[in-house]
Amino acid sequence: MNIGEPLDRAAMAALAEDELDGAGPIALSTNLSPEMLAGSVVATRGMRMLAYASEGEGIGLTKSGALNRKFLAWAVEAFRWPGYETDEVYAINKVVDEIDYLPGWYLHEVMKRTKMMRKHRDRLIVSPAGREALDRPGLLQAALFPETFKGRYLPSLDGAFMGDFDLYFGLVLWRVRQSASSWASARALFEAAVLPDDAVHELADRYPDAPIHGFQLRILRMLGWFGMLECDTGGQRRFDADAYRYRATPLFDRFVHFDFSRGGDATAH
Repeated sequence: MNIGEPLDRAAMAALAEDELDGAGPIALSTNLSPEMLAGSVVATRGMRMLAYASEGEGIGLTKSGALNRKFLAWAVEAFRWPGYETDEVYAINKVVDEIDYLPGWYLHEVMKRTKMMRKHRDRLIVSPAGREALDRPGLLQAALFPETFKGRYLPSLDGAFMGDFDLYFGLVLWRVRQSASSWASARALFEAAVLPDDAVHELADRYPDAPIHGFQLRILRMLGWFGMLECDTGGQRRFDADAYRYRATPLFDRFVHFDFSRGGDATAH
């Protein structure tokens, strides 16, 4: 089935129920090259984190279990994560703790949850799966993606959990890809992808476009982090549902494959 074709009810249900484990219509490529993954800050910076821990004695943790300041100071400089550039981070914080640096918090969480890294005493060390990913970065992209979007208890990063997107994420992913073949506003993508009974609509009590902002934070921004969407902010520093526009990158179709005829193990290679 092509991206532009309409879905029947059975296909919609299959997408909504897909666990991103290879058993449903969505398959994730695991053999993408470093060149193909160059636009994924999750994959590229995740690899740097694994390499840092592998080349040393792991990453030091605080008594509360957070990443220590030594690693975070290195990460802020080494990652140069879009939206969290070095100067901006240090303009707000004289020293950086994990709570101050969202990319570090995020990578720490998903690395542990996917068992790419594990805690050993007072350090975070690379697991056998993480060592394998150092040689095959496509494995890291494919491992972190499901936990990011289907992990019910992974907070929405900027606040309380926003919306029920994880409960039907496969359908969201299909509809975003359908609508983002050319530039589409955050509002248009929200209207195309989000179900009417999603809890994110309750955010409208804050301001009318709050649900769209929640969708942008939890879905569109994260797809951008995985290198699957590019964003044009229209010159706006603050989120604007109409000015912010998104378009699928070539990595979207290289990484995610939809096949409604497939059964059993659907992992793409």
